[in-house]
Amino acid sequence: MSGKEVWLGRSGPIETRCRPSERGILPVVELKIPLFLLMALLRGPADGGGSYSNPIIPGNWSDPAVIRVGDDFYSACSTMGWQPGAAIMHSRDLLNWRYLGYAYRQHPEIPAGRTNAGGWGLEMGYNPNNKTYIVYAPLSNGRLYAHYSKDPAGPYKVKEMGRLGTDPGFFADEDGGLYLILSERAVIWRLSDDGLSTREKVAKIDKSGIKTFEGPDIFKRGSYYYLVYSGNGTAPHEGGCVGTMRAENLAGPWQRDPHNPQIVTDPAAEIQGPQHATLIRTNPGWWYVFYHAHELSYYSLGRQTCMQPVEWTDDGWWRLRAGPVPRRTCEKPDLAECDFRLAQSDEFDSRQLGPQWFFHCRPDYSGKSWSLSERPGHLRITTGPGDISSIEALPCVFLQRVIDKRFEFSTEVAFDAADGREAAGIHMYHDPQMNFWLVSTVRGGRKTIEVGKYSDGVRTDLWSVPNTIGNRVCLRITVDGAETASFHYGGDGKNWKKLGESIYFGDSGRDLRSGRGGDPDLGWIGPGGRNKWTAATFGVFAVRDGAKKPKKAYFDYIRVKGQAK
Repeated sequence: MSGKEVWLGRSGPIETRCRPSERGILPVVELKIPLFLLMALLRGPADGGGSYSNPIIPGNWSDPAVIRVGDDFYSACSTMGWQPGAAIMHSRDLLNWRYLGYAYRQHPEIPAGRTNAGGWGLEMGYNPNNKTYIVYAPLSNGRLYAHYSKDPAGPYKVKEMGRLGTDPGFFADEDGGLYLILSERAVIWRLSDDGLSTREKVAKIDKSGIKTFEGPDIFKRGSYYYLVYSGNGTAPHEGGCVGTMRAENLAGPWQRDPHNPQIVTDPAAEIQGPQHATLIRTNPGWWYVFYHAHELSYYSLGRQTCMQPVEWTDDGWWRLRAGPVPRRTCEKPDLAECDFRLAQSDEFDSRQLGPQWFFHCRPDYSGKSWSLSERPGHLRITTGPGDISSIEALPCVFLQRVIDKRFEFSTEVAFDAADGREAAGIHMYHDPQMNFWLVSTVRGGRKTIEVGKYSDGVRTDLWSVPNTIGNRVCLRITVDGAETASFHYGGDGKNWKKLGESIYFGDSGRDLRSGRGGDPDLGWIGPGGRNKWTAATFGVFAVRDGAKKPKKAYFDYIRVKGQAK
């Protein structure tokens, strides 16, 4: 995926820039820090504005597109099989963000329940010719769709652009020319003035010697056009990195930075696998690079978005200010702080679904599967056929991204469980075959409160107690900061009883915590790479699971306590 940035003044474009996309990279490198970077480390921060901690967008926000329009910053990301898709955020200081909307509410070509198909390597751009925001959202099969709107929050119209590939990178030149580059063919296309169709091929990039050329993006500084790209692969332990080329004309010739790559993977670092970079200039003239990366001990958070300050060499190449390895702590940009926060809790007081929510299928907006107006202040879910592993039940499984390492979430649900194994409650979920839940249900005609899981497609009902509370119960899942969940229930949301033991949902591959693998594994790679590329989610759900007729569950709220921005 890819992204770009446009900086506008009151009279029009002052400078435009673009950013790279989702996977790819360069040859394995030795970690040699040039003298000027060492001096930058010794100098310390230049702006005196304090520091921030990476990631700036926590949780799974992969292939991050980042653009600037006036004083506002927008970011979009790849959402794979999640719908609504192509999620968009808004910030004014690059550190605090809020959900803004989606480029599409539902997509007829995205299969339900899969995580390795859907929207890959997305890009967001701003067309100064007609003041329109464009989200270029390719599918995993390479078919590219352009979603466009005058309002970054949408709604967006859509136009199919053909099977051009994934990882688009958009660029708007000073003369109004619009361009797009995609990773597979590495071709730079001249676009129509509205940015919605290709006109002609401008150049084909020589990617020889670059292992898995991905996430290309173009920007301009001074007399040079720069092409930033990713290499080596985006998965853990593939040595993800970011390199650069430049040219005085988009048609080339393109010269590689003799010190490639600019961002590298250090196996000993906290943050791994930098990919899909974008460069943006802030108001006082500082430059920052944005990229996604992951932590080996927190696969459930997926590929998160990081940001680091950039400086320029005398001969016109960019470098990370503090050396080529991703860093946790960096100098803040000199921008006025905004009070945006990522929505998580929901009292269900609105008739519109909050922007934090999505599904692993095409959402049902008919009111049949769920409603926010039937009982004001509640989310009504009508039980879906099957259990949480059923594709048919997915319209009744509500999801939002996990963005904290340590957090808890709770709900109060009114549900008269009486038939089959019908159930309503809360869950943590990666896909239909990897999830776990805490529910109000029924077993053998007796109401119970239960914990169960699906691990690699195998269902296990773990712990249960008789439901002596009644049809209205409170449920809570707590995550301890090390990818381990525990379960509690009660009648008033204040006094809680623990149910069963704990579940560890971390990586089950090669990066085990304390020698154990997640069961289930809610990480972004999963056993055998089966359930990549998305990460852990949580939410509410209601399923029929053998009951003869559908039934209604009423959720009063979902309340989240955590440490996220």
